[in-house]
Amino acid sequence: MIEAVFQLLFRFEGIITEAQIRQALGISSEQDEDGLCELLKSDKRFIDCSNQTWKCAPLESLTEDMPIRDIDFVITDIETTGSIRGKDRIIEIAAIKVRNGEILSTFESMVNPDITISRQISRLTKISNSTVKDAPYIEEVLPQYVDFVGNGIFVAHNSLFDFPFINSEIRRLQIDELKYQADICTYRIAKKLLPHVRARGISGLSSYFDYHMENRHRAMPDVLAAHFFLNKFLDTLDESKIDTLHKLVNFQKDKLSKKELLKRMKRQRKKNFMTSAIA
Repeated sequence: MIEAVFQLLFRFEGIITEAQIRQALGISSEQDEDGLCELLKSDKRFIDCSNQTWKCAPLESLTEDMPIRDIDFVITDIETTGSIRGKDRIIEIAAIKVRNGEILSTFESMVNPDITISRQISRLTKISNSTVKDAPYIEEVLPQYVDFVGNGIFVAHNSLFDFPFINSEIRRLQIDELKYQADICTYRIAKKLLPHVRARGISGLSSYFDYHMENRHRAMPDVLAAHFFLNKFLDTLDESKIDTLHKLVNFQKDKLSKKELLKRMKRQRKKNFMTSAIA
């Protein structure tokens, strides 16, 4: 829940009430059993504006600005047992550390999720229960990954899935957090740079750029594809003087206006009403 709240406040760029947060995200009383206010107070990414109102901390407090040429980007991909944070588990994680387009180092591990991998996930990823039975558990792998990231900036294709999922596991295991809570998403950049391209997933962009890849839906091949896309995009953005981290983060941001926020709240209220009517 807290990652969804962060994305909402980060995109909105204004002061918002706790009631509006709940309405916009459809947070029920059952989901809010830990108390939204307490969660917000415990997270340095949020600023208490008093009277149950909040805003996102400025980008400068989430990560220092730096020239893109000096950044260690850590391009990451995970495969999981499903999409529900807190319930599903990571079964594979891969990452490469990149500076100026060049690969500096790699990280890759299968992970024993300690739960059953469904046939659907096995068909998609070619990762079965027997594949991971002798793999290390996430308690061993994730601290190693956090050390690997170090001072790097997290990158993924659709980081709105990978970044919150990894952060959720970090909190569940109560290990050291990633240093910087700013992420770069090659999918969101593609959305801005390539509005005419309808399929912007890894397969779609691979086809668009004529990039050949094997073993789609495996962590390292997906990471290498995202690396290829990132290099393409950064070359294009450099021509527009988007040459620092903060400029890049703000470029990819899908800003949420007050009007759009109110529409979202209205849609969520309608959805909640329909759900309760069916129940």
